[in-house]
Formats: sequence, C-alpha cells, structure tokens
Amino acid sequence: MKEQLMNVMQNDTLVANLAKDHDYKRSLAGDKLMDGKLMDSAEQTINDAENSLEQAITDIIETVPWEVWVIILSILLAFVLYRLYASGMLGMGFSSAKVNVDEADNIYEIDFEKDTQEALAKGDYATLLRLVYLRTLRSLDEAGRIVWRIYKTPSQYDAEMGKPAFHQMTHEFVKVRYGKYPADKALYEQMLSWQRQVMEGGAI
Repeated sequence: MKEQLMNVMQNDTLVANLAKDHDYKRSLAGDKLMDGKLMDSAEQTINDAENSLEQAITDIIETVPWEVWVIILSILLAFVLYRLYASGMLGMGFSSAKVNVDEADNIYEIDFEKDTQEALAKGDYATLLRLVYLRTLRSLDEAGRIVWRIYKTPSQYDAEMGKPAFHQMTHEFVKVRYGKYPADKALYEQMLSWQRQVMEGGAI
C-alpha cells in the first residue's frame, strides 16, 4: 500500500513538472510572439511616417508654382556665387592681362614709406588714399585677417572683414581710385582714422 502511494505521488510530481514546463514554454512562445508583433508595429509606424513625409513633400512640390521654384533656385545660386566671389575662388580663372592691370596695386611691391612721402610733398591726396588702403590690406594679410590675392576686388576684402570702418575705407577707395572722385586732406585724415579703427592698435 505504501509503495502504491509513493508511485502515485511520483506520478503527480511528474505531471506537475510537465505542466509547469508546458506553461513556461507557452509563456516563452507568447513573449516571442509579442516581441515580434511589437517589432512589426514599430516598423509599420516608421514606414507610415516615411510615407507621410514623402507625400507631404510631393504635395508641396506639386502645389508650388514652377515660377516660385525658379526664384528660389536663383536665390540659392546667387548666394553660392556670392560666397565664391567673396572667398576669391572665382578669381582663379582670371587672365594674366587682368593681373598685369592690377600689378600697380600689388601690396608687396609698393614702397609705402617712400611713396607716401612723395605724395605728401605733391599734395596728391588721391594717391595718399590709395596708399593708406593698400597698406591696410597688407597689414591685414600679414595678420591673417584677410587672404590677399592680386586678382581680388575691394568688395571681396570688404566681405571678408565685415567691419564698418573698413567698409567706409573701401567705399572711399573705390570712389577715388576707380570713380576718379576728388580727394582732399580731410578725407585723407579720415582714412587714417578708419585705418586705426580697423587695426585696433595693430602695427601698420
């Protein structure tokens, strides 16, 4: 009798263990199934978001008139060209004739002390303005505040500096140098004042 009772208890324990193992496997399978559903749901959400974004972009492109796109592209192109112009990259393709024309303004070929004394003796304020501006360019280039190139224009240096005093210097230099406007002692002294502001006490 005792032996039969022990067999029944062992059988009950075996059945219980099998049931427990079955429940665990079923739970594990359920977890995997749930994880798979969550992954599928996340992927579907991402796909839906991407499709919605693509559709929104398509709708914008289709609803905006082509004339507006032409204007937008023109503005972008103008901005890119301006940045290239300001950096001097557009000047790389200039001919040697252009360089020769500007050779008189080569800041590393000018004897500023000698030329300034001669211009002062003659009262040649147009030349004095030119010398002040070009000497400022040389100081800025040596200080690493601009990148001087023989083919670059005053407006390019103005864009590099972005300082009001230098902008005023550039404006007056262009007027006198290329526009043939008259220059006098007062303007020359004003150029010297702007030069001091630009260099902020630096060597000239």
